[in-house]
Amino acid sequence: MEFLALLSNRDEAVIRSIRKSLGRYTVYPLKTVEELEELRRNIPLSLLIIDTVPERLSCMESLVNMTAGDMVVIITEHASAGFPAGGLPPGVFDCVAADAAVQELPGVVERALAKQRDKSESRLLKHPGPGNATPLAAPLDNAGVEGGAAHSRTRAGGKHAGMKIITGFARMLSVNFDMQRLLDYFMDSVMEIAHAGRMSVMLRDKEGFRLRRHYGLDPHTAENLVLPKDSALVDLLKKTGRIVHRPVASEAAPAELGREMDMLQCVVSFPMIHKGRLTGIFNIDGKITGEPFYAEEQEIIYVLCNYLAAAVKDIGLYHQIRHQKEFTNNILSSMSSGMIAVDRDAKITVFNRRAAEILNLKPSDIIGSDSRELPSPLGDILCKTLTTGTAFRRHEAVINPSKLPLGINSFRLTDEQRKPSGAGIIFSDLSDSKELEERGRREEKLRTVNNLVAKIAHEIRNPLTSIQTYTQLLNEKFRDDELKEFFIGSVSQSVRRLDNLIDKLITFSGTQEYNFREEGVNDLLCEAAEFISRNIPGTHRFSIKMFNRPFYVHADKERLIKAIYYLVLNIVEQTPYGTHITMSAGAIMSDVPSAVILIKYRGGQSVDKGKKTFSEHLTDIHNLEGELNIPISHKIIEGHNGNLDTKSENGTSSFIIRLPVLEKKMSYGFN
Repeated sequence: MEFLALLSNRDEAVIRSIRKSLGRYTVYPLKTVEELEELRRNIPLSLLIIDTVPERLSCMESLVNMTAGDMVVIITEHASAGFPAGGLPPGVFDCVAADAAVQELPGVVERALAKQRDKSESRLLKHPGPGNATPLAAPLDNAGVEGGAAHSRTRAGGKHAGMKIITGFARMLSVNFDMQRLLDYFMDSVMEIAHAGRMSVMLRDKEGFRLRRHYGLDPHTAENLVLPKDSALVDLLKKTGRIVHRPVASEAAPAELGREMDMLQCVVSFPMIHKGRLTGIFNIDGKITGEPFYAEEQEIIYVLCNYLAAAVKDIGLYHQIRHQKEFTNNILSSMSSGMIAVDRDAKITVFNRRAAEILNLKPSDIIGSDSRELPSPLGDILCKTLTTGTAFRRHEAVINPSKLPLGINSFRLTDEQRKPSGAGIIFSDLSDSKELEERGRREEKLRTVNNLVAKIAHEIRNPLTSIQTYTQLLNEKFRDDELKEFFIGSVSQSVRRLDNLIDKLITFSGTQEYNFREEGVNDLLCEAAEFISRNIPGTHRFSIKMFNRPFYVHADKERLIKAIYYLVLNIVEQTPYGTHITMSAGAIMSDVPSAVILIKYRGGQSVDKGKKTFSEHLTDIHNLEGELNIPISHKIIEGHNGNLDTKSENGTSSFIIRLPVLEKKMSYGFN
């Protein structure tokens, strides 16, 4: 695995295109020399790419000098800009023109890296000895020149083996998310490079750095090993980011550092750094052969440790996200409501178990499909919420074609920039609640009917009792003329009362068949006024104001007159003696032209305050014959496609009857 650094001050679009062209390598974009120096302390770079197009870097010469030969590639305005005809500066492998960098840079980088590999192998194979592969720690046993040559050959072969190990380890990181398996594989990889007697991996937690995997340590001791965050070893690794060796007696080093490394039973500690943060420590004891750790071996282990640090972080994030996903899925699966969510492209991403049960659909068939695949109008609601931000609250809809009633709430999802990223709906099956409501209405109607039947029986029993009583008295006092006269009057009144009550009950309870004809409103009012005048008590006055223009309605005259009469009777029962009742007519020309009949009076109970629902009228009935007046009138008027309303203002109350007229004429007011 090669690591490249790109030092450039150009805009992000150019840097992204260059990185994309070098996709097979790991490229670190840098803006300043300080960032480059910090990166070099943590990661061994294979190549440095310097972009001199935005401004000529005054420190380019020093940058080239601080790198090994052929480790620099330069991007210039022109391929030969600023260079003498003789060639490139020392240490620079090649340069490319800025306008051809994306096309030419991959080939140049490949050739530069290949040249570095060839020079390294040639140096190790042709010039074996301590000078070419000097160990960072002195050998425990100096075997002389012949031994040195053997060590060099071993190190040369180890370089190739190390690259294979790094490559295999990198592949393993890309497919594995098992932390314990990863640590085992890491230690096996290190063991192939350097056969050590003991090694351990410590990872950061809340308390400090705890031993997570080890080889060769006492299990009981390893279980309780924790390095505090402020320990000497941790502090040194944080500050330097470099490999730490156990100090010898002649070195000026903190005594605590030596004690900590003795406790960990190691001679070398490697930092595991991810994004500039120390996430772990790898500790290794000396080789079982007594040989020292050479620079190539330590370089490879260092690279592996940085791979491991990134992998540990990614695995931690992976398991955290997986845990959150499982937690979210458990919530979604246990919800009593259906849940559906779509992304910004209106593709379904969430379809929970309850949604599948309500809609009788399989999640595997729905997830990933377009929201339009959902039963109407769910897809329309999701799209409207996603595109316009309209949130539906306590919205009721019927799902086609199953006619399933649902209660729906929708919401819009946004990203960190508050831009729409999706939408969701939560819905519930309202079938049970609708059934309960319907059952409640049926029970209410049944109670109302039962009360009505009881009151009907009471109302009928009273006059029948009177008739039976007078019939018995008539047999005993047949010759009493006064009693006969009283009997005839009382029986006749009771029979009329029964006849009126039965007529109202038939009108109220039965399905009416109306005999509609074209009727003039003035003629209808005249006949109604005549009928009312004959039948209302003399305690009230009644008058009519005729309309000065004729207009016509479709009406069953007999039933409509009866509806008007029952309204007048209701007024008579609610008002004191001497009340004046007036009836007038007018017309309102609007989208639906209507004839309007007003019945006005003063005094008595306000009709607005006396408004009742149908069930309330029946529940509150005490005088069945009288209390049925308004419900019957309302039923007849609705049967004429009209409506009945009431109004109270300044002590005057009115019943307002509106009926559709047959012909459109000019707008008329009231007389």
